[in-house]
Amino acid sequence: MGHNFLACDRERDLEMPRDIEQWLPPEHACWKVLDVVEELDLSAFDACFRSDGQGGAAYPPATLIALILYCYSKGVRSSRRIEQACWDDVGCRIITANRKVDHSTVARFIRRHRDALASLFVQVLSLCGRRGLVDLSAVAVDGSPMEANASRRSNQRLEHLEATVSQCEDQIDALMNEALDHARSLEAEAPRGIETDTESDDWPRLSRLCDRLTRTRLARDRIYERALPSANEIRIKVEAAERMVTRAEKRLATETAAHREKLRKHEARTRADVTAGRRGANGRPPVSMEHKSVLVRQQARLEKARDGLERARNPQPVPSPQARAYPSDPDSRMMLGKRGGYLQGYNVQIVCARRQILLAIEAHDNPSDMTALVPMVNKTQHNHQTAGLSGDIQLSLADSGYASTTTFEILADLPLLVSVTSEAHQAGFTTKRQHARGGQHEMAERLSTPTGQAQYRQRSALVEPGFAQLFQRFGRRLNYRGRQAVDTELKLLGTVHNLNKLVKHTAM
Repeated sequence: MGHNFLACDRERDLEMPRDIEQWLPPEHACWKVLDVVEELDLSAFDACFRSDGQGGAAYPPATLIALILYCYSKGVRSSRRIEQACWDDVGCRIITANRKVDHSTVARFIRRHRDALASLFVQVLSLCGRRGLVDLSAVAVDGSPMEANASRRSNQRLEHLEATVSQCEDQIDALMNEALDHARSLEAEAPRGIETDTESDDWPRLSRLCDRLTRTRLARDRIYERALPSANEIRIKVEAAERMVTRAEKRLATETAAHREKLRKHEARTRADVTAGRRGANGRPPVSMEHKSVLVRQQARLEKARDGLERARNPQPVPSPQARAYPSDPDSRMMLGKRGGYLQGYNVQIVCARRQILLAIEAHDNPSDMTALVPMVNKTQHNHQTAGLSGDIQLSLADSGYASTTTFEILADLPLLVSVTSEAHQAGFTTKRQHARGGQHEMAERLSTPTGQAQYRQRSALVEPGFAQLFQRFGRRLNYRGRQAVDTELKLLGTVHNLNKLVKHTAM
């Protein structure tokens, strides 16, 4: 008696159902994505296409958006892999009406509609709010590095970038001079009836040199931009310089008044002696105002203080000799990786509410989180208003990497709890006494109460799973280069993250 196996006869005719709705069950993700896309406002995409019916037929924006969101939700982010999915993924076949979308079509669509694709994040967030998924009782902000589409070993120092710029400029000038000489020789030979077939073949090389020069200059400019202090640092330095100028002016005025009074008294005594008929009884006369050493020193100090104030108001970038930049993606930075070592990437910042709903996701090019809190809070408030979410954010939480006296001053009117010591100490898990830095004692007192500790304990549970879910689905590497392209990619990741929350909630 033989084995009882199911029959797998691949030679017989196997037909798909004629009704496309029978290809996949109604609870499948592709149907959910299509339903969500129908609720989105795609007028920004439609405005980029001709409305007169002329030209080649294009894919409807809703089809490509649904295809991109569906593939991203399955972790497929490469345009070539999306093209392959249109062959072997039934969900993609349903979305594209059984058409194979070319990878260049997907890549051009993303590049052409970057701003419109980034706006989908707020629209999906608005849908989550209407479904009751957004709880604003507490939100948390945190950052984590993601690898850029760049090599850490290809970073170049400022000295090398300057040499490359000079070399490219010299080579471009040489090519242009050769082309000019060639054109002049042709003009000289034309009247004599001399025909020549020689043509310059240096234009491809010239194009490559121009592209290299542009990228190298951009990388060099990024190094100088990063050497400039931030707006808060400039404000602090200007305030300190103004105080020094005020003290110098006050000291000079005091010394000037004292010496002028001394000269006045000496002149009065001299007149009194002359009137009384005495000669030389008034002693040695004081030096003039221009030669008084104290006044000269104070005047020099005042000039030095004013020069310092001018430098503080108009700072000049002074890059470090160790500063580096990557010409192909100068917006990326060298930063510490989560698993040790260094990586070339971006500091990705997210703001999470309960259920790990993302309220904001941004790329921060500074490896430190300290300067990211104010922009993230402002971006969260902007998304909150644009999405039309009901209610206000009751509490914002952040770890000690965001602790800054300047930040606390700017956000003084908001309900904010930021760790100023260790995580365990702020959450009340250890009784070991730790001291906060100057200017942060008010925040430390707020966190030292039982209510503050209970509220701060929510931070890790709010934001850490959000990063875990993002990285588990999409990995830790970005595909696009440049700040604008990376911002669009991150917005797509955040859109798909919230979209999956919405789909799971709808399926329940």
